[in-house]
Amino acid sequence: MRCKRSRTRCAIVAFMSMMLLLSMSCQTTSNEKQRAVSVTILPQQYLAEQIAGDRFTINCVVPANSSPEAYDPTPRQLMAVEESDAYMQVGMLGFELAWIDKLAQNNPAMKLYNTSEGVDMIEGLHEHRHADGSVHAATTVDPHVWCSPRNVRVMARNMYDAFVELDADGKSYYERNYYQLLHRIDSVENLVHSILSPCRGTAFAIFHPSLTYLARDYGLTQLCLEEMGKESSAMAMKNIIDEARNRQVKVVFVQREFNSRQVETFAHELGLEIVTINPLNYNWEEEIVKIAYAIAQQ
Repeated sequence: MRCKRSRTRCAIVAFMSMMLLLSMSCQTTSNEKQRAVSVTILPQQYLAEQIAGDRFTINCVVPANSSPEAYDPTPRQLMAVEESDAYMQVGMLGFELAWIDKLAQNNPAMKLYNTSEGVDMIEGLHEHRHADGSVHAATTVDPHVWCSPRNVRVMARNMYDAFVELDADGKSYYERNYYQLLHRIDSVENLVHSILSPCRGTAFAIFHPSLTYLARDYGLTQLCLEEMGKESSAMAMKNIIDEARNRQVKVVFVQREFNSRQVETFAHELGLEIVTINPLNYNWEEEIVKIAYAIAQQ
């Protein structure tokens, strides 16, 4: 009887020890911090998450409904960047020009990747604000590369290469995810091509020039109401209105993060429809197709 009780006691102790070890193991696993990568805008976050899957946390610095041209990150966002293994830039956005050097200084071990490398960039006059508040205008490249499917294919490849470099053990996993994403990008490009092919040579108006690459890649003309980050002068507005009338423009786009009375004046003068778009939408595929349909239906 004593033997039986002893065996029972031993079994209970062994079971409790096993449960304790399992508990400690689970706690250790849950306390292990997942590696992180930071990006600037939501469309980048979408692409990065499709490739990285559950092997990296993707931290997006510029939140929804904020302009990446002149955004000031919060202390919490700065801390998230400082804890990132890498930062994947769009390339030449105002936020990046103002902050990337400071972010790199705060985290010297953080790797920097330019996801626009290899894109055929469009040069133009651009204005950006530095972290100290000063404004600088210079001839530089148009930063809105993600607004054309052809460029997004290049960005996705750059992201894939970056993740493989950061985590070589996950190469086959990233490769599988990358090719699945590439298939979806190709589908979007084919659809956008079929929508916009009949529109080659036509023009559309927009407040902030975020669709420059889309216009170039599909043979369209973009008429921009904004001048150097500000509303156009009275003379410039008159010239744009005259050109829009001559080009028989039927629609004017305005981005969600911009609020301009000039758009309403412009639309009223020409009897145009105002269409609100969101090129910074996390769901990049859905937004690009929506914009293409809006251009085609004008």
